[in-house]
Amino acid sequence: MNKVSAWFLYLIECQDGSIYTGITVDVAARYAAHASGKGARYTRSHPPKRLLASVEYPDRSTALKAEFEIKALPAAAKREFAQSRESTERAPDTVLRISARVAIPLSEIELHAIRAQGAGGQNVNKVASAIHLRFDTVASSLPDFYKERLLGLSDQRITREGVVVIKSQQFRSQEKNREAALQRLQELIAGVAISPRQRKPTKPTRSSQRKRLDSKSKRGEIKALRGRVTD
Repeated sequence: MNKVSAWFLYLIECQDGSIYTGITVDVAARYAAHASGKGARYTRSHPPKRLLASVEYPDRSTALKAEFEIKALPAAAKREFAQSRESTERAPDTVLRISARVAIPLSEIELHAIRAQGAGGQNVNKVASAIHLRFDTVASSLPDFYKERLLGLSDQRITREGVVVIKSQQFRSQEKNREAALQRLQELIAGVAISPRQRKPTKPTRSSQRKRLDSKSKRGEIKALRGRVTD
């Protein structure tokens, strides 16, 4: 039995302009199946126009993970990903995942290496190990719900124009600072999707009412004892 050595993520442009993604071990055979109407249910109702790109991965689980990330992107970002495959063989991380259904293309996030501040030594103040991140929420592909919530936040990391600015310099490694900056951006955006719980007015319990009355009665007795002493 022959062992499958590689899996492929493929992107198909359909005649209506939509992009279909899938994984397979044989791209040519799979595309032929889609084109003949014997592929997926989606391509039977959205006939394929052309194969945009295919990317090789070492195993099925890695290919599935990549497809999950790419599938969440808008069509324009999928096309950009497909075009970038012309110059790169293996796909790196291409999105910052916010939730199961929302992801940001990394191309929308500006990352610049700068020199870290603070005491010198061990490359600090000598090499550009810190990361300066900028993310324009208004111009991004984020759903309007997230944009409105972010613009309504009172957070010093968000400018009046809606640009998120994050600086990460806690690590000596530039790569770790990059990961930390992206994680902080992810946490910021994911946090606005959580609606604060509304407090429901409750009635005082009988026990609390009894305690209040007992306490009031005791205070009254104490005040009565403070009165003027008469013979």
